[in-house]
Amino acid sequence: MFVRGTDGSAWSKAWSLVPTVTLHLKILTAPTSFTVDQMVEGMRTVYATRGIGVAVGSRENLDLPLLTDLDVGSCTMGSVTTEQTQLFGNRNNVGTNQVAVYFIRSTNPPSNGCAAFPAGRPSCVVTSAASQWTLGHEVGHVLGLNHVDPTDRLMMGGGTWNITNPPPDLIDSERATMDNSPLTPSI
Repeated sequence: MFVRGTDGSAWSKAWSLVPTVTLHLKILTAPTSFTVDQMVEGMRTVYATRGIGVAVGSRENLDLPLLTDLDVGSCTMGSVTTEQTQLFGNRNNVGTNQVAVYFIRSTNPPSNGCAAFPAGRPSCVVTSAASQWTLGHEVGHVLGLNHVDPTDRLMMGGGTWNITNPPPDLIDSERATMDNSPLTPSI
């Protein structure tokens, strides 16, 4: 942007647009090992290494006692349970290209989280016993990333508590996938 100042000089200002994922945090059960803020900060740390921003659009406490222990079935993208459909319908303030994250007590079967969501409702769940890296891992799935074998990577398939050499890594090809997602508009 260029403007002429009151002193007659030309002044300029430039901004860089950053691909950013906007999260809406829906808390049914608070995490026990790390706070929600620590998980968001961990996600920001890892995503920033590849130039992806993380914004929090809203935070809401939900009183849904029948959904705090969520049946996630096989937790396969494109296949959701009735409970997931019901939970992910709670999208107050969530825009079309934004991600709702539900913090719950547990999943059935047990896991740290699950990123299978109904079409048009980008969402994931994170359990109360999750590690500092689970939020970034599950949102990574929502953005199109798959599990990998190396244990020093965010998307490692052996559980985020088993990540070696933290903070975990994202690689260039994962950044490209995230950058191409409609859920990371440049802002």
